[in-house]
Amino acid sequence: MAVQSDSFHVLSDTRTLFLKHLGALLQESGLLSAPAIQAIQNGAGAYFDEMVSTTRRGTFAEEADGLTSSRITLVGEEDLELGIRLDNMTARLFESTGGNLWRTHLRFVTLLRRPDLPKSANPVGPKGIAQGLTAMFEATGAGAINKKLELLDRIEACLLAGLPDLYAEINSALGRSGIEAAQPTIIGSQDSPTPPDKAPGIPENALLALQQSLLARLPPLADSPKMPSYSGAAASLLNQATLERLVSRLDELDRQGAFDQNFAATETARGMIPELFSPEGEFNSQPKVLKSAQLGIPTTADEGLAIDTLALIFEAIFANPGLPDALKAVISSLQITLLKVAMKDSSLFANEQHRARLVIDRMGQAVVGLPNDVSARHPVCARLFEIATELRGASSVDDAAFEKALAELDGLLAERDTAFAEAVKPYLPLIAQLDRDDEASRQVRSILDKFIATKPPKVIRNFVEQSWAKLLQAIWLEHGEEGSEWRDSLALIDDLLWTIQPKADSDERKALARRLPDILKRLRAGMKRAGLSAEAETDFLDECFELQTRALRAIPPPIVSEDTVGGLFNDDFFAASTPPIIGELRAGETVLTTLAFAERHPPLTRTLPCKEGDWLEFNLPDGARRLARICHISPISQRLLLLNPASAPVLAMHQAVLDRQLRDGEARISSARSLFETAASAALQGTTRR
Repeated sequence: MAVQSDSFHVLSDTRTLFLKHLGALLQESGLLSAPAIQAIQNGAGAYFDEMVSTTRRGTFAEEADGLTSSRITLVGEEDLELGIRLDNMTARLFESTGGNLWRTHLRFVTLLRRPDLPKSANPVGPKGIAQGLTAMFEATGAGAINKKLELLDRIEACLLAGLPDLYAEINSALGRSGIEAAQPTIIGSQDSPTPPDKAPGIPENALLALQQSLLARLPPLADSPKMPSYSGAAASLLNQATLERLVSRLDELDRQGAFDQNFAATETARGMIPELFSPEGEFNSQPKVLKSAQLGIPTTADEGLAIDTLALIFEAIFANPGLPDALKAVISSLQITLLKVAMKDSSLFANEQHRARLVIDRMGQAVVGLPNDVSARHPVCARLFEIATELRGASSVDDAAFEKALAELDGLLAERDTAFAEAVKPYLPLIAQLDRDDEASRQVRSILDKFIATKPPKVIRNFVEQSWAKLLQAIWLEHGEEGSEWRDSLALIDDLLWTIQPKADSDERKALARRLPDILKRLRAGMKRAGLSAEAETDFLDECFELQTRALRAIPPPIVSEDTVGGLFNDDFFAASTPPIIGELRAGETVLTTLAFAERHPPLTRTLPCKEGDWLEFNLPDGARRLARICHISPISQRLLLLNPASAPVLAMHQAVLDRQLRDGEARISSARSLFETAASAALQGTTRR
């Protein structure tokens, strides 16, 4: 293995780069204070040093012990729970960083001259970051475990988003330093990672995977003695003739409306495909699907495979409880149309932009938000039936027919978009009002942060945070930050703090006696405007009087004790660790419901994967489940305006609330995936369980 001659400097530079970028990533999240980030960097740095100084790979027992010994300390049950969560987080980070982390590992194998270096011992790997988090939590001492776990979840979201880029940068830096990546073949087999960049879970094209799954379950041709053996031109002629007869039978059945929901049975239809009918000769009310065996097509033939693949797609669509029955009826009526496409055009299963697939997807988009029991007479459903009828009646099932259907569906979706745009207009001024409230809160919070940094006595801090802050926000909203009232209210805070500072000489004491009446007058006026009760006002002024008496005697205010946990975790996090609350905003007859945290909203740890026009499933504080469309996202506050004409109320949700619900699995974007692909994924999971 080629290795840089001065590996010490390369390791030192890599360590610095790693810790610097890790610190920047955590700082951008806005979750942690500077001391907390430093604690994480110290722990991760110690792990880096330990890994690069190790010269051999330990036994399995030693390595297994190393995975847990840093977690199992002489602590209580809550800390053990935190340790388990840290270990789970480490595993998820290993999985999510995949190829980028593996590439850094190959370069460390070269740099450290250690072919036996396990991937869990990567000096910059997630295990080191977990050690840093452990160090941070140990620094906090005793604290509420639920707050620590909540914070850990948010940090994990930040790391999942940022670590791939961090590892890519480290890999590039090592490459620029002349550190070549070791060949995977020379690395010990134990603890070897999976190939980089392999996507776990559902394949990129579930339809192709579904076909492959069906193909793998078919018996070999030799096991089918009843199947005659043909080859050459004879096989082609037989296949063509069979297909022509099949298409003719399907056309006849389609003309008779065998897949209409209100189908009346005929002897001809029952004779063609008896499996679709009950023993009494009535058409089964539940949507049925056609399979190759029902049509007399061998399952081993290409056409049989296409028919059975499509049958599984239809079955998954009909079994989906989240789809309206009216949509299922429309799609059921198109079964034969799509069957003819599948038999003639194999790209239906490979091409995500195939027009036939897009037709089904657009139909699914058109009914999102409608109740499951929506009537077939609903304007949207009636239009879908019309489009399906036109498609079935086309002289030939070709691109032109599907292009026309797509154009009509796009027109229907555009009409729906226009209707939502009109419906949302009355609520936009209320969103603008919320934006101003948010801006006022940010301005006041900035002032409070500077004020708290001076470490004022607890009584004054509580007064300013709980009462004076409300007054500041009201003044900002009424007059802005350029007005004299805003400046006077800020100056009064400084004046109040000045009155409690020790007055060492007679001139300062005279100045206090001269200025105090005016300061108290202004203070009383502000407290009255802020709505403070007479009792609370008296109690506060009495405590201020005691502090001012100490100042006259040149005695400093009481020392403010440091809150260790508060010094590590940003107030933003704790303010939003409680459940969100429902509020209400009115303008005449227009009522906008709000969903936000009661206090400060933490900064987002990522860009949320949603946009205007998406449909969102989410929870309300009372546990009710809602589905609504994102009709507007404020460019200022990033609040989402959610509307669904089928259900009330119209809701403005803060993105911090949505961020939490998405992380906790309580919310999901309903319109994010193709209906056709979603059905294929469900069918694929069903075949793998059989």
